Amino acid sequence: MNTEKLAQVLIIDDESSSIEVMTTMLESTMTVFVAETAEDGYNLLKLHDFDIILLDVDLPDISGFDLCKKIKSEKKFANIPVIFISGYKDLIFEIQAFEAGGVDYLSKPISPVKMLIRMSVALNIKLPIPSSKSIKID
Repeated sequence: MNTEKLAQVLIIDDESSSIEVMTTMLESTMTVFVAETAEDGYNLLKLHDFDIILLDVDLPDISGFDLCKKIKSEKKFANIPVIFISGYKDLIFEIQAFEAGGVDYLSKPISPVKMLIRMSVALNIKLPIPSSKSIKID
């Protein structure tokens, strides 16, 4: 059995239900690290080589937008794709996410399938995504 992980992901979010959904979906195929503040996330980023970051907009210390700008300003981290995860659904927040350097924006509650699709594209790898035939449309 191949137990090699496809990627190493950093989740920076302070909402336990979102963290649980994301880690449950990812831990079988990826190595997952979690931080609940921007400062803790940035410190983890300096210690490990991450392939992708899932970043909440609202963090207790600074905004996810500001953290993303800081990450993207450093040559060592500039090429790590950042997907924003947020409870905000307004277009202005999506625009700010892309202006900050994000590659995508997902609204909470998180659709696990959408998250896997977007991560698969950002990482240019094949993740275990359910086929369209297995999805029920109501």
